[in-house]
Amino acid sequence: MIIERIVEGRTIFMKEVINKLADTKISTSYLFILLGVCALMMTGYFSYAWFTVQGVQQYSVVTGNLSGSITIGANSVAIEGAGTISYTPATDSETVTITVTNSSDRTVKNSIYYYTLSDSSIEIGYTSDSTTIPTVEGVSVEKGKTLTYKIKINGSKGKAIKIGSSMGLSNSNLTLPSGTTAFSLLSEPSASETLIAKANPESLDYNSATDEQKNQMWTFSHESTEQLGATTDYRYIGANPNNYVKFNDELWRIIGVFDVDDGTGKIEKRMKIIRNESIGNYPWDNKDTSTGAENDYGKNNWSDARLNYLLNPGHESETYGGSLYWNRKSGTCYYGSSNGTRSCNFTSTGLTDTSKSMIGDAKWYLGGTGDFVSSSNGLVSHFYKNERGTTVYSVHSTSWTGKVGLMYPSDYGYATSGGSSKNRASCMAMELYHWDDSSYSDCKNNDWLLSTDTVQWTISPSAGDSFYVFYVIDNGFVGANYANYYRPAAHPVVHLKSTIKVISGSGTTSSPYILG
Repeated sequence: MIIERIVEGRTIFMKEVINKLADTKISTSYLFILLGVCALMMTGYFSYAWFTVQGVQQYSVVTGNLSGSITIGANSVAIEGAGTISYTPATDSETVTITVTNSSDRTVKNSIYYYTLSDSSIEIGYTSDSTTIPTVEGVSVEKGKTLTYKIKINGSKGKAIKIGSSMGLSNSNLTLPSGTTAFSLLSEPSASETLIAKANPESLDYNSATDEQKNQMWTFSHESTEQLGATTDYRYIGANPNNYVKFNDELWRIIGVFDVDDGTGKIEKRMKIIRNESIGNYPWDNKDTSTGAENDYGKNNWSDARLNYLLNPGHESETYGGSLYWNRKSGTCYYGSSNGTRSCNFTSTGLTDTSKSMIGDAKWYLGGTGDFVSSSNGLVSHFYKNERGTTVYSVHSTSWTGKVGLMYPSDYGYATSGGSSKNRASCMAMELYHWDDSSYSDCKNNDWLLSTDTVQWTISPSAGDSFYVFYVIDNGFVGANYANYYRPAAHPVVHLKSTIKVISGSGTTSSPYILG
């Protein structure tokens, strides 16, 4: 109707022009020129009217011959001015890549949006690492080019999400269609928050839990100690929970999430991980009296221990072993008693630059005890309290702030789930020194931190002497031995920065958590 009226008006106008020209003395050439101009004006107005009306009727945007496609995974839908595509997540948290291609013959503006959901528990938004940031006004895309958006969808497992895309010639041409919502930045939880959200309550009995629950973290409450206030932490327990994580291009495992002091007094929840395989057998420290030890059996002060210097930055000037693991280098390391050495190579097992950027400074507690055999001081809870206490040998350090450490004896003790003959409560009521007792085999056999083929160092010294350090024996009990002992293996432990996020994975060996 609009077009017909426009045409009718222009026809009347042309007739009037012709009639007046017929009464005017003018050359035939000029007459034809004027008629041609009028014809062009009529054609142009006709085209503009058709283009505008069609755009309003179909899309509420000016589209003309704009075309392209929107793609999610293997699914692709053509866009003729506008288009929609449906996606159904297979899990409760997915990040999908959406591409929009402009196959028009001109640069256009593109906007994406999703159809408003009735379920308020579903979260949708773009991620901070999205290549293109979606806007309602539209993002420029040149002819033949593609835009890439990263969209996070939470809580929509098995539920279809309808996503739309529009193209226009300018920002003013793009408006949100009715019943749709613009994408906004989705605040992504940290890795610690992601894992804590799945944690089991402290009151849940392990033997009553489902298989899925058993594989997640468990909640533990602790009273205040001399160096740390009352706190709640979250740990993986059992023989083989889903706590595998890809780190340093290797498999590591998550000990749990803890309140961590960064050394300045700032405490935040951070993930603590341990290398699944050891980096080899090295003495904790093998100084003798000629190099600063109180005797010839090594020195149990982690602040200047030779294993510490091997693992951490800042010791590159050391003659042997200094920062070789941290710097991913080879060289000569301390090994054996009385300053003994041997060659070592960390060019393939040391820390990569990417991995180092994910590690934060942490305060490591170096308290200990000389009595770890009695029931009054040898339980897991006692170790936890003593580790965070201030009892040490002579003037040895009570804490140390740095990057790479080792596990605590309490980390090992709390990681058991117990079994059918001795449940977890029974294991907690038995001294760690006696976990090799055959009647308590359920304790060690259901503890993922036990290595049955090697002895493992811990970071904790004995407070009763200058050279004993606690270690976890391969038959399951926690004991103490000389710091220069050659047999124990070193499993590096780090606290990741609080900003680290879980990108993907389920924590199994075949699908470890991927961090970013």
